[in-house]
Amino acid sequence: MKKKHAKNSLKRKLLLSIVFILAASSFFATFIVFNVLPVSSDMFNSIDPKIRVEAVRVFRIYTQLSMAFAFILSAVIISINISRTLNPIRALTEGANKVAGGDFEVSIPVDLSKQDELTKLTDSFNKMARELSLINMLNNDFINNVSHEFKTPISSIQGFATVMLGTSLTAEQREYAEIIVHESERLTKLITNILRLSKLENQEIITEKEGFYIDEQIRRSYLLFQNELARKNIDIDLELSQIAYTGNPDLIQQIWHNLLGNAIKFSYRGGLITIRCYAVDKKAVVSVKDGGIGMDKTTASHIYDKFFQGDRSHVGDGNGLGLSLVKRIVELCGGTIDVESGPGKGSKFTVALPLMD
Repeated sequence: MKKKHAKNSLKRKLLLSIVFILAASSFFATFIVFNVLPVSSDMFNSIDPKIRVEAVRVFRIYTQLSMAFAFILSAVIISINISRTLNPIRALTEGANKVAGGDFEVSIPVDLSKQDELTKLTDSFNKMARELSLINMLNNDFINNVSHEFKTPISSIQGFATVMLGTSLTAEQREYAEIIVHESERLTKLITNILRLSKLENQEIITEKEGFYIDEQIRRSYLLFQNELARKNIDIDLELSQIAYTGNPDLIQQIWHNLLGNAIKFSYRGGLITIRCYAVDKKAVVSVKDGGIGMDKTTASHIYDKFFQGDRSHVGDGNGLGLSLVKRIVELCGGTIDVESGPGKGSKFTVALPLMD
């Protein structure tokens, strides 16, 4: 019975509000009419016949104006009441959008003394957000702890396998040792990226800022990938304007390193990668375009998700964290990153970072 009462409480409130407003409007209209032009049963009989018609006309005008004013007042009061009723719903909608975007620190103010449906729904939403935040925190702690525990033994395995490659081994033994070195390098890179992303997700400001040139960083990344570019016979078309930037150089370097690495990975042999760097509207804009396999809309909508890899043929070449790192770094810098892509048409990533005055 109590549950049924709770379900109908909001409906009853709205109905009572409407009835009250209509009753008040009727009373207010009657009050105005009778005070502006007092009415009695023999009122019109005492009026001169010559002006009786005019008196009736005036009476009707006053009545119509009073009723119009009453209805306008009623509409305003009802509108305010509905707006107040919808405010919690708007807050819930905004909160749900934030949770959908990965922000679990949402908390909507709620008056628990009320027992209507919206109050209970808002309270349940806050509990859900707190639980999701706790689960996310436990998940991050677990990943961090496991990653730390894995890093040392994997480094040891990699070191011993590298030493083995310098000794006399059979062809089969050398092949196995090279596989161990390669796979341990991948695991080390994965763990490093996990720890780095976890740190960035819990970071709100950029520290260790200094001045540097973005175009120089891009050239440095280009030089680091010379072997990969030569292996796939890929040409690079560079057009870089000199742009001075103040920020954390190590973090910004990761943006260009990841974007260029992805462009090489998904380009065809003998392809072309175009890199542009310029300043516009107090922003440093860098675009990296390849002519590779490209992506469909579904894949493009998930490329910033952790561990997501759209093209399964390149799973062994990465760990699905590169673009997640890039997006988080760009967000911390107050910038934006956009992608244009299509199957067989390549991909173009554009990063815009705000420049200091």
